[in-house]
Amino acid sequence: MARDAYAYGYLPMIAGVILFSIGNEQVLHKITDPAGGISEKIEGPAVPMLFGGLICYFAVNLLFQLRTLHTVSWTRVGVIVALTVALPIGKHLPALGVLTLAAVICVGLVAVEVLVMSGSRHALRAAVFHERATHEAHEAAWRARWHNVQESDEPTTP
Repeated sequence: MARDAYAYGYLPMIAGVILFSIGNEQVLHKITDPAGGISEKIEGPAVPMLFGGLICYFAVNLLFQLRTLHTVSWTRVGVIVALTVALPIGKHLPALGVLTLAAVICVGLVAVEVLVMSGSRHALRAAVFHERATHEAHEAAWRARWHNVQESDEPTTP
């Protein structure tokens, strides 16, 4: 399981980050170009690379979660669908609109996960705190037992 998730799962995830970076660089280049500007539409593969990189990253992240935790997060599935639907829309938007659309979808994912998964986070933190407190109490009891051993003056026999 660890081999599949950590060895094979990260390569497509990194490929998604690289695709997003290349697409983002081209969009930002178009925005900062004095001849173009923020209202000019993007030509070429920049928009599909930007959205495709995000889709690839989130899809592999979902597969990583499925492989390691055996769960599927509906928020990640929703963001993959939203990015897939936004890809053809983004081709018709100006450069700044493309970045804004991608950012709104990603920030929306974070906001939804913060709200929806707050109970899970609190339960996990409580479980970790309980485990840590139990372990520390066990270690303290062991140390107290070790330090409270009284040594006798009589020699010990094997």
